[in-house]
Amino acid sequence: MPLVKRRFRVKCVDEPCEKLAERISDGISIAGEYSVTIQGGFVTVEFYGYESEIKKAWNKIKSMLAGSPKVEKGVFVYDVNAVFKDIGSTFPPRVLAEVLRRQGFTAVLSGEGDKIRTNASRQIVYSISSRIAEVARSIPGEIRGLSTKYYLLTISVLTSLPVEEVIGRGIEAAHLKRDENGFITLNIEWLQGVDDFLKKVKYSSG
Repeated sequence: MPLVKRRFRVKCVDEPCEKLAERISDGISIAGEYSVTIQGGFVTVEFYGYESEIKKAWNKIKSMLAGSPKVEKGVFVYDVNAVFKDIGSTFPPRVLAEVLRRQGFTAVLSGEGDKIRTNASRQIVYSISSRIAEVARSIPGEIRGLSTKYYLLTISVLTSLPVEEVIGRGIEAAHLKRDENGFITLNIEWLQGVDDFLKKVKYSSG
């Protein structure tokens, strides 16, 4: 089988080319030779080896970069499923969009909920996503309803308050109610509840 040379280019979108080149280099596994160079806003990867090995190495790089956003009309477009895969956990994309907006970023979720358009960097999007997933794991079993979870997640991530404290304050504010079976549900539209909760937290802490 003859040795071949192949060259691929990756555009530096939301992270410095040096950082992207480092991630690519760390992800390369090939028996042949390769080089990684930076020029004009692109990282160029050049392979010299067997075609099958080069294809395998490039597919691995593409998989690793799947979570990197695409740029459309000046904003980043993130594939939500790729983010799930990268952080190793799922979370409600609606909560991510809401947290981003309340932190001053633009954030629009696609109708299918599988893409999010935002001006937030990859680092910010992944940091918030990981935090949402972490908080979601602490939600107790007596919570019922998606909107109730959205309410708890959004507030906890934005305020850094533990979920149990958000639940307690939510019950005091009549946003949440506990039924005769001990289950907790939302007593208000979740975005309205978030607005009201955050105003009270700001007021009480100011």
